[in-house]
Amino acid sequence: MNTWNDVLKEVHERKIKTPDGKEALDVDGVRRDKMKAVMERTKRPLIIYAVDFLNEAKAQAAGSGVMLDWSDKEGFIDAIQDIEGDKVDILLHSPGGLAEATDSLVDIIRGRFQHVRFIVPNIAKSAATMLALSGDQILMDVASELGPIDPQFNFRKGDGSFVTAPAQAIIDQFEAAQKKIAKDPTILAPWLPILQQYGPSLYQQAQNAIKLSRGLVKEWLMKYMLKAIPKKEIRARGIANYLSNHNNFKSHAKRIGMNDIKDTKALKAIQIVDMREDTELQNRIWGLYHAISVTFGMTPAFKIFENTSGRALIRLIQVVQIKGSTGG
Repeated sequence: MNTWNDVLKEVHERKIKTPDGKEALDVDGVRRDKMKAVMERTKRPLIIYAVDFLNEAKAQAAGSGVMLDWSDKEGFIDAIQDIEGDKVDILLHSPGGLAEATDSLVDIIRGRFQHVRFIVPNIAKSAATMLALSGDQILMDVASELGPIDPQFNFRKGDGSFVTAPAQAIIDQFEAAQKKIAKDPTILAPWLPILQQYGPSLYQQAQNAIKLSRGLVKEWLMKYMLKAIPKKEIRARGIANYLSNHNNFKSHAKRIGMNDIKDTKALKAIQIVDMREDTELQNRIWGLYHAISVTFGMTPAFKIFENTSGRALIRLIQVVQIKGSTGG
């Protein structure tokens, strides 16, 4: 297996000349060679969409920039340029983000390519799972993980702190309160502080958010991944409903691995390709993933959009230096 240390050693052994005549490690060159190695095996062009969200310090510095959002449209518009043919592979590593932004990205990708395979060597959660389900196939192995697609809400509590709550938990709490208060109106008082912190419209917003996630995934599954499968609407609805139900997972971060998909009746129609069936391809994919990881570790990059035709948009952490003054 092509390990992280193997790739790091390769980076340290390769030097390039900088414009000022100094030597630097060829981090980009190693990563791009790994991309080409994958493409040579698959005979398909490749796009990288990868985010350095596992580095806590960098993720904190990048803030909301690590999330899948509308600013990613620019990266994907650039990444689909200069690619020949109507087939593509997309290596995906992301914590997720906005369902609405994912909808925009799917339109960009599927408006250009007839057959899309998502490669998930490590993690694609939440809205990134939704994005993967817009493909025709998903390449995974035992280390890969998707996640639930149930929407999350961030809001300020009465004490000024912020809390994240699953949409389904908000709905369940409202309905539980409604039933208890209907039976015994005297318990309204202790429930009021809890209900007031959500706001009057949040119950309906939570319902709408779940419907949106379910509806988008169902639509994409029927149109792409399940288009040739009997009873595609029933199967697509089952997948979307299962993945969007917080009560099936208890945590938005719950791992959904390749074996979970194969062993869960509601998810079996998801078209998974086991990378272990082609050990050479698996080795090359992991070599590329490690090269991306090394890039994140050795540079200010926190989000990479790149293709095998030489186009790249790489977002960097901006370091702001404040000059002080001394008194005389």
